[in-house]
Amino acid sequence: MASEFASRMEGMLMVRQEILDELPKTDGLILDIDGVLIDASQSYRLAVCEAVRFFVERELGWIVDAPPITPDEVDLFKRAGGFNNDWDLAQAAVLFLLFKGLRHGAKRLSELRRLPPTLEAFLSEVAAEGGGLSAAETVVVDKLELRQRRDLARLWKRRLIVQLAQEFYAGKKWCPLLFGYEPQYVDLEVGLLEQERILIDLSLLPPDLKLGILTGRARRETALALERIGLSERIPPEFWVTDDDAPRKPDPRALALLTERLKTRCALYVGDTIDDLRMVNEYKLRPHRRAVFACMVLTGPNGEKNRPLFLEQGADIVATDINALLGYLRHVRKR
Repeated sequence: MASEFASRMEGMLMVRQEILDELPKTDGLILDIDGVLIDASQSYRLAVCEAVRFFVERELGWIVDAPPITPDEVDLFKRAGGFNNDWDLAQAAVLFLLFKGLRHGAKRLSELRRLPPTLEAFLSEVAAEGGGLSAAETVVVDKLELRQRRDLARLWKRRLIVQLAQEFYAGKKWCPLLFGYEPQYVDLEVGLLEQERILIDLSLLPPDLKLGILTGRARRETALALERIGLSERIPPEFWVTDDDAPRKPDPRALALLTERLKTRCALYVGDTIDDLRMVNEYKLRPHRRAVFACMVLTGPNGEKNRPLFLEQGADIVATDINALLGYLRHVRKR
């Protein structure tokens, strides 16, 4: 597979040889936010971990003598596919713990971690079911007895789990703006979103490129992120597709919608997860489509570990980060 790629910029970029002649024609970039424009490893991932811990300790009353879920395990959910929405991921993490707790009659986290199934085995089954929260629910329900299913329905408070994750993410400062309510459970002033780090060097953005946003963030979260990055004026809302819209990521129709709005001839979608790549690959199967190539960056979940996976799954470009891609595009588009 690697022989099909041309290395560029001392290993910072790998480009599929068959698209080399097409890249100078690039007139549009469709961008994910988390893992591409912003490093969210210290915000969303930690918000998920803290929300799950809070729920199992405060709501379920379990003994939390080990982490319910770690940031690396959050990445395992992303790798399994279907967990583009971090609030869905938080619900699935609690679902997994409840499944093990009900199955084994255990309420101590250190004990639960030693009991089967492992998270890797569970997520393998979820991936085989198509990935995502609904698949996780199918896997769990199929393995529980009727009484256990009733207990699960009583204990798995999905709205509360989502609210906890949102409160940890936004804090008192941003919760009203982003989610429309004052925090009820989490006493955190500014929230974990303040720990997000901007990844893109705006000076590298070619001024004539058409830009769109295709993200798992909700619309208000997208607006705040673009304002903080400095892209709110460059990318107006009509060129966003967010989690509040339909179709939404990772549906390939969302990508088709943006290419039509932008009227691109040859666009790159820049993403960071296997869901992003699968979306582009499915889009390419559509008839009468505009040209889109997948550039996968290694600044998202799992980082460099994703390189072989992206190559195996058909990425057109693999770049260390968005800036490596922009630098390369500037070079080839001058020809």
